[in-house]
Amino acid sequence: MKKLSLDIGSTVFFKDKEYIVFKQVDFTSIIAINKETNKKETLEIKYLKADLEKDVKHIYYDDIPDKDWNEAKRRLKILEPILTKEKTKEEASNDNNIHITTIYRWLNEYTENPILSSLLPKHSAKGAKGSIRVNEETELIIQKTIHDLYLSRQKYSARRVYFDIVRRCKNAKITPPSENTVRTRINDITEKKKLKYRESAILSDRKYRNTDGQFPEGKYPLDFIQIDHTPVDIIIVDEKYRQPIGRPYLTVAIDVYSRMITGFFLSLDEPSYFSVQQCITQSVLPKEKFLRYIDVQGEWNIFGISRAFGLDNAKEFRSNNLQRICEELGITISWRPVKKPQFGGHIERLVGTSMSIVHTLPGTTFSNIKERGEYNSDKFSIMTLNELEQWYTMYIVNFYHKDIHSGIRMTPEKKYEQGIFGDDDNPGRGLPEKIDDEETFKISLLPTEERTIQQSGVKIDKIQYYSDSLRRWIKAKNKDKTARKFIFKRDPRDISIIWFYDPDIKQYFQVPYRNITYPPISIWELRHVRKYLDDKNIQDYDENIIFKTYEKMQKMQEEAALKTKSARRKQAAKKARKEKQDFDNLKPKNKPQYIEEKETNSDNNLDDMFKDIQPFDEIDI
Repeated sequence: MKKLSLDIGSTVFFKDKEYIVFKQVDFTSIIAINKETNKKETLEIKYLKADLEKDVKHIYYDDIPDKDWNEAKRRLKILEPILTKEKTKEEASNDNNIHITTIYRWLNEYTENPILSSLLPKHSAKGAKGSIRVNEETELIIQKTIHDLYLSRQKYSARRVYFDIVRRCKNAKITPPSENTVRTRINDITEKKKLKYRESAILSDRKYRNTDGQFPEGKYPLDFIQIDHTPVDIIIVDEKYRQPIGRPYLTVAIDVYSRMITGFFLSLDEPSYFSVQQCITQSVLPKEKFLRYIDVQGEWNIFGISRAFGLDNAKEFRSNNLQRICEELGITISWRPVKKPQFGGHIERLVGTSMSIVHTLPGTTFSNIKERGEYNSDKFSIMTLNELEQWYTMYIVNFYHKDIHSGIRMTPEKKYEQGIFGDDDNPGRGLPEKIDDEETFKISLLPTEERTIQQSGVKIDKIQYYSDSLRRWIKAKNKDKTARKFIFKRDPRDISIIWFYDPDIKQYFQVPYRNITYPPISIWELRHVRKYLDDKNIQDYDENIIFKTYEKMQKMQEEAALKTKSARRKQAAKKARKEKQDFDNLKPKNKPQYIEEKETNSDNNLDDMFKDIQPFDEIDI
């Protein structure tokens, strides 16, 4: 993945021709100089690329060993004071005991392509020149001793810690590291962490949190993006029967500097990492395609790579995929402290404002029972999820962004434009960097599974997948003769295909169900099936049992849709996921059509399927 810089003087490509950015015109176009003809041309931003298509080489972050990724992070930390002009190259070289030529090389590599992976070791097996490397056993002793002695209330000096590391290494018959190596590890510890363990957690929190009890105000557009979730105060209906199915969930993001909404995601599924991923995807990418898809007239010109995201601290919202993507692009993740709601003031005010407008819609639940009174939300509900999404988009684009905000004393749209292009008093930061390859970005954010590849393919959640792209890796071994695991990506909206990352070709390949007659299902539907089987104490079931149970449950759900809200909700959620996946262009390519088997038994009672099966019997349907 590469960033596309639109700064004046940056190189961009249009139709395989090289241009130099001369002027930023607006949010959709620039003036650039054609390097062949030396003539100025107006180019649309959406068609620009960071490289010639033939030169594009993708890096998939799950494939990078942790030690190499951490080494790249260490190098960037050394370069940051140089990039911010706080230190000279010579000072950074002396402070970190790294040769000046190495500092120059790292700086050139990062300047040429300012993403974290540009600093990955070129030959990690041999060790990168200038980096401080020790073997794994020595590193374990270093880290353990630092934790025990340096990060303690006794406040041992770095020299005292080094002598203890030497002693422990000699006792273990391991060559001890140099004192500079130990000092480098200690210098890498943040001041916040040192204060927390050597003094007190309370002092650390007091010193390094914001004095006003919330995240910092954004200093410029896309400096800080807050993201949060909430149930929407409205009952929606399904599209087929127009009957009530309950409240949806909203995940929404706001640019703290301008109060512009950068993206949102509406869903019938409870908030999860997937909700965050969808919201971030919309936040970072341009919105023209989405506005056409949702059929909303207007402009929503905020896009690009931000400096930081503020996210909910809940465990289900954390992901190594998201962490690495953000580190690669230079985005900081600030996890919202538990039980400290003040660390999200702007997003909470946005949610409050949005809900107050929702309270004017038919079917609203209002904010509480007292406010709702005798109003029958179910009876008056008329909007589907798609209609609510269209309405909320129209509200964002044509009302919220154009209304004067008391906190900034102008409209969010005007504040953002002023921050980008400047005015008589401020120069403006210019157009932000954008993602060069949108499809790679979307796939990279999908959840990751690691599996071995067997003769029959790969198995995830008891479901078998196979394609010819797996064949050369069947029963592959690591150097130590253990079974080798490979990286697979899975879109939770449709698990009928997975993406296999070939470590040699450095590319993802789609792998379908081994049995192509099985219907596409979502991860949520799979969980419902497995919960049913577990509740019935049915064990050792296979994929055949899973899909037969799914088919029965679908038929029962369709029959119950007119009678029960939960059945209608599940059907509506399924439809919404499919439509979003179509929009994301992550549907399987050339995927075989589902071949529906004829039902031999018209009885749809699931209990009858398993009435003669004991918990530990071999199951065969």
